[in-house]
Amino acid sequence: MNTFGRPLPRDSTALVILLGCATALGPLSTDMYLPSLPALATIYGTDAASVQLTLSAFLAGFAVTQLIYGPVSDRFGRRPALLFGIALFTLASVGCAFAASIEWLIGWRFVQALGACSGVVLGRAIARDLFEGAHAARALSMMAMVLGLTPAVAPILGGYLHAGFGWQANFLAMALVGCLLGVCVLVFLAESNQRRNPTATHVRPMLRNFGTLIRHPRYRGYVLCVAFSYGGMFSFISGSSFTLIQVFGVSETIFGYCFSLIVFGYLCGGFLGTRLTLRLGVDRMLGVGAACCALGGIGMALLQSWAWANGLDWHWFSLIGPMMLFTMGLGLTMPQGQAGALQPFPHMAGSAASLMGFVQMSVGAIAGIFVGHALNETSLPLSWTVAAMGLATLLSWLLIVRRRAA
Repeated sequence: MNTFGRPLPRDSTALVILLGCATALGPLSTDMYLPSLPALATIYGTDAASVQLTLSAFLAGFAVTQLIYGPVSDRFGRRPALLFGIALFTLASVGCAFAASIEWLIGWRFVQALGACSGVVLGRAIARDLFEGAHAARALSMMAMVLGLTPAVAPILGGYLHAGFGWQANFLAMALVGCLLGVCVLVFLAESNQRRNPTATHVRPMLRNFGTLIRHPRYRGYVLCVAFSYGGMFSFISGSSFTLIQVFGVSETIFGYCFSLIVFGYLCGGFLGTRLTLRLGVDRMLGVGAACCALGGIGMALLQSWAWANGLDWHWFSLIGPMMLFTMGLGLTMPQGQAGALQPFPHMAGSAASLMGFVQMSVGAIAGIFVGHALNETSLPLSWTVAAMGLATLLSWLLIVRRRAA
């Protein structure tokens, strides 16, 4: 399928930025309305756990659809699948804005994920089509930096939109972004899949591909590093607005600025990845990222536990500071883990990206549901869940990736 305009060159920075914008549909959908979460409980007359389901339902839809977009794009091409996903995302965003009940909002969030998922899966697959080895990791790190701008800006913008126009304005803004991105993909993105697989969507070959991937030890190690580090991040996403607003007493607008600090940590990790990956290699950078995730999570848990045990009323930065270290590790772990997982499978990059995304989002959804039900008047459920995810990331690198590389 040809573009309607002039496609971007495959080695251009603009192309990497466009792919980064496509992958940003995911964090845009989760982060922009975070300042509204505590208010939604009051608006819909429900509890925090039910409101948190609007996040976990999104991840559930994301997880399931990851298994579909990859094989479909392996057979029919990346571009048409991406255009379909963006259109579905835009429609569902409008549906979220006019949801009449919390149940309808949860349902529309699930549909919204079915569309937003296309950007994450296909952005990675397109990068794998165009780049090799450490250059793929570098491109993914650049995409991660573009991606990181979204959670830095989205909660701040969402807080002001909530304060000025109500929570519905956040979802209408998402719909507008979907429209603009769809036009850019239609005009500037050429098809990257030059090796179509006519059997990719057949059930038996699909399951056979997934079986091949699961049996690959290093693939498992990379995927677990990605999944557990993301699980820690999504634990924070799920519980941060309730914890910071209700426990630490910050306002909806200030919450956005608090959240942007942890994104700064993520951007630092992505920046280091673009500078050091070609010199140090994927596995060593992945180990550094996993160690940062573990140190940040465990440090947060110990700090918050000490404050709770001694009755201390600490500043919100006691939560945000350690999380900045965790997200710096995330900025290193995600692109390295993704590149390492996809590299051995050029003939089924879409399926490899899909399975990785399914595991990643499943772990995130489970961690988010746990945090939503465990939330209380302290910061302990959030901090200890992040610590567990960080430790699991480091163990996955030590026991699988590093051991298999030795």
